[in-house]
Amino acid sequence: MSQSVGTLTVFVMPHMQNVLGDLFGGELMALVDQAAAVAAIRHAGGPAVTASIDRVDFRERIPVGALVTCTASVDFVGNSSMDISVEVYSEKVSTGEKRHTHTAHVVFVAIDGEGKPTRVPRLIPETDEERERYARAEAHRQRQKRG
Repeated sequence: MSQSVGTLTVFVMPHMQNVLGDLFGGELMALVDQAAAVAAIRHAGGPAVTASIDRVDFRERIPVGALVTCTASVDFVGNSSMDISVEVYSEKVSTGEKRHTHTAHVVFVAIDGEGKPTRVPRLIPETDEERERYARAEAHRQRQKRG
């Protein structure tokens, strides 16, 4: 599981702000999607596409001028799909103060050269934390199936 991660760090610029002067939610969603894509492509060893972004928890505003880091990890896999959690951190660059501001759950599907779903490698949790993330993702997937 330690190989199936993606990290993206961006400096929040004025063109990324909403009417309140904070990072626009759509910009954040794009960053989450990109970080998740890196994790998915690394795990699949090839192309993967977004199937759903089924949960984003917005906890705190992120001001213009902050450094935003999105850390994505593949937590569970099906045949071609990958459940990915993304944690978002905001850093005040001048002080180094970091805050966990958002969490998201994303599902990607690995595809072949013709755009058809293709199998992904099994996911083997190795640490207690990885086993916990795997179990949470598996339970989430079961809840989603039940509707």
